[in-house]
Amino acid sequence: MKARWIITAVSAALFFGGSLFTSLRDPWFQNLQRPDWLTFEFIIPFVWTFIWACTTISAIIVWEKRTRQGFRPWSLMAIYAAIAISTSAYSPIVVELRSLTGGIFMGGLATLLVYILAFVVKPISPKASWLFLPYALWGPFGTYLTWLLLQLNPAVPN
Repeated sequence: MKARWIITAVSAALFFGGSLFTSLRDPWFQNLQRPDWLTFEFIIPFVWTFIWACTTISAIIVWEKRTRQGFRPWSLMAIYAAIAISTSAYSPIVVELRSLTGGIFMGGLATLLVYILAFVVKPISPKASWLFLPYALWGPFGTYLTWLLLQLNPAVPN
């Protein structure tokens, strides 16, 4: 029970950590040209909150399986943390460093790690693996959207 709270607290700290350092409401970021079809940008924070909750639940499930299946989950928790850190680093890299290329790299890295971890945890818990589905679907889209921002704003230094 204690581990659930620790995983949740660490996850929340990482989730909110990126927004403590910067905000995607920054005028520079808000003034970037966007694709005409991007009319739903206001829901993106809710999508990420849902994705983060699913990933956190997945980590809790994997951690709790360790006692029943007798494996050491530390390496898996390190990958969960790497996903969280690379996801949280997106906003500071894009807004503070003004690097859409860096955002593409971080988004792609996090998505790649999600695919790997989903595959690795499937034998431990299919449910924990399926909880990566929202990230596995949204991650490539978010990375593509950042790439589109780069294409639509060629004067942005990278």
